[in-house]
Amino acid sequence: MARDIVIWPNKVLSTPTKPVTDFGESLTKLLDEMFAAMKEAEGIGIAANQIGVPLRLSWVGREDGSFFEIINPQILEKSGPVTLEEGCLSVPDLFEKTPRFHKVKVKYQDRTGAWHELEAEGKLAHVLQHEIGHLDGFVFVDLLSGLKRGLAMEKMKKLQKALARRKNADE
Repeated sequence: MARDIVIWPNKVLSTPTKPVTDFGESLTKLLDEMFAAMKEAEGIGIAANQIGVPLRLSWVGREDGSFFEIINPQILEKSGPVTLEEGCLSVPDLFEKTPRFHKVKVKYQDRTGAWHELEAEGKLAHVLQHEIGHLDGFVFVDLLSGLKRGLAMEKMKKLQKALARRKNADE
């Protein structure tokens, strides 16, 4: 079953996540719930804190439409500053040009605990930076000007109130 996506500026999104230490059945269940939430929202990536779980894991979408999980990721290298149009499941209907890097080298674990290194560029590098940013307690709007961030916050707070009213009406 898909969990609800947390809307920014919820505190769980601005708090660095904790490392995953249990690579058992509960991790597999959480990964399945995250994947369902991402697919339902038509996303190309999702971090655990986006469904309210403060653990260091994420799903990342490749350009071919496939996905893979990254657990306890670290960006080892980044190069080639670029500005890219970016959006986020936790900041719905907002897209802004955001500073990122064209190439990254990332170290991460898979669901079995095995370590991997990956060099990525283009869209995959972009998605990796976005998702790892979530795990570090940042949302892409944190990279915007104060004015744009303030406007985004007003819009998201209105959305949070509307969602809360709708949820209360359904109960």
